[in-house]
Amino acid sequence: MKLKTRRSKKPQNGPNAKEPSSETKGSQDDSDHVIQLLGAAVTAINITRDIVPIDLAKGILGTIANILIIAQSVIKNQSDFQAIVDKCETIRDILERATKDAADDDLRGYLGHALSQLNKSVNRINSEVASKKEQGFWHRLLSVTSDRDRIAGWEKDLDRVIPLFSAEMLVGLTIGMNTRTSGLQGDVNVKVERYHPPVPPPRPSMFYGREDLVAELTNLVINDEHIALIGLGGMGKSSLAKAIINEPLVMEKFADRRFFVTYDGLDPSTITFETFTTRFAEALGIELAGADPVRQISTLLHSASALVVLDNAETFEEASGSSALGEIPPAIAEIADIPGVILILTSRSRRNAPNVRWITKDIPPLDLNSAQAAFFQIYHHANRSDAGEDIRDLLKELEFHPLSINLLSNAAQQNSWPPATLLKRWNNRHSKVLDPGKGKLQSLSDAMQLSLSSPSMQDLGEDGCRVLAIIAFLPQGLNDALASDLLPSLPQVEIICDVLCRQSLVYRQDSFIKLLAPIRHYVRDLQAPDSACLREIRAFYYRIVECCFEEHDYYADIITSDHLNIEHVVAFN
Repeated sequence: MKLKTRRSKKPQNGPNAKEPSSETKGSQDDSDHVIQLLGAAVTAINITRDIVPIDLAKGILGTIANILIIAQSVIKNQSDFQAIVDKCETIRDILERATKDAADDDLRGYLGHALSQLNKSVNRINSEVASKKEQGFWHRLLSVTSDRDRIAGWEKDLDRVIPLFSAEMLVGLTIGMNTRTSGLQGDVNVKVERYHPPVPPPRPSMFYGREDLVAELTNLVINDEHIALIGLGGMGKSSLAKAIINEPLVMEKFADRRFFVTYDGLDPSTITFETFTTRFAEALGIELAGADPVRQISTLLHSASALVVLDNAETFEEASGSSALGEIPPAIAEIADIPGVILILTSRSRRNAPNVRWITKDIPPLDLNSAQAAFFQIYHHANRSDAGEDIRDLLKELEFHPLSINLLSNAAQQNSWPPATLLKRWNNRHSKVLDPGKGKLQSLSDAMQLSLSSPSMQDLGEDGCRVLAIIAFLPQGLNDALASDLLPSLPQVEIICDVLCRQSLVYRQDSFIKLLAPIRHYVRDLQAPDSACLREIRAFYYRIVECCFEEHDYYADIITSDHLNIEHVVAFN
């Protein structure tokens, strides 16, 4: 294609002819140089267009060539257009390398997504450039400054799209080679295999009574909110996250960019920043290489909207290593700040990464109907109507804790217990019935030990276990306002209660610190209450009763609020 260029008129000869100034010569030389660059860039782009194997890539190259051709003919201050030339050349170079071994089948994955996003951007710029040509006399009316501003706007558009495009193409998980890319956002060194988008886990088949909660949380995700799902082990946090990522609205918005990063099975006392980033990268489908792993992860996530679940986050939130504590929270905050990236975090701990605007959701137990549905989905030695009130009362005694219901129904089914035998086993053994297997999904004690062995709990020492045993012993739990009065030998009791709450081992309700029923039974079976602590509690309650005659109102209120605890202590004595 013959390229049109604007030529200067030939200088007149004669005594009155003026010699061009040095400034004019310099401006003309700059313009000629840019025109040469434009021509060379167009030629290189057209050559590349002929050899790339994918039609969409050919179309993109044709579009950027057209942008430069129009620039040659109509842009007044062409020297300002040099940055656009450089960026178009960058796109040409990336497309040539990235599509070298690609096929049309690759358009279904990251390659197709990256090309589509780039195609939209260059088409928008091409339309604006072409509209200027069609205006006819625009160059007579538009000032150089205004023209320069418009070019700067196009340059800014490409500044935005090229790093995203190169990230998805080169970090982008479609090319089977080691890639080194140096872009506008810095160097990224990533070793990648040919990419197959990771398949997120399916919706759990055993999932009951969470429809309203799933709908509420899905709406938050669709509206770009980061969510922290907090709760005791076995409350169904992971199952809830799996349900959310398989909701139709979520699948439509994020497509194959739904990533599930699990930190299950790691020891918080030994986890490192490297362990954290390696697990993260594996879930994204990339292998980290070189320095700055967060930059490599962020570069991939920058390329398009993504939903990332950080499952069992208490593992790294409770990390006791100095490097992990210092580096992991800022890394999560940096990832959370990436436009279009949404985080769902599941954790037993409330020590969630700071500087992230989490919407925290405490996961409640099931309701009665859902608890019955979950139980009888597994237990088949009696139907729901025949089991009647006995099973309903047993489920209420479990306080509808999802894991305990699952463990109890499996134990009853595997041992062929009729309802009467099941009730007898529960009354005789309590939490020991909830240990039919090994691992946190098959044993309440294994699930509880994960919380009790956390670094935060270990830092409390024996006093933490003493307070937990007292809370389990008292039927109402520990009166939050009277904790230091009831246990004067434990001056840190209020701090201990806060830690237990942050670890989701206890919860606050109606001014008392309580344990969920299965956990209360487990703690009672594990450890008897400290005798010295019991003497302090007994002495306090006796003193309250004696003083009630002198200051009736104040002490009567305490007796009224703690009456079940007082009766239990007296009976135990």
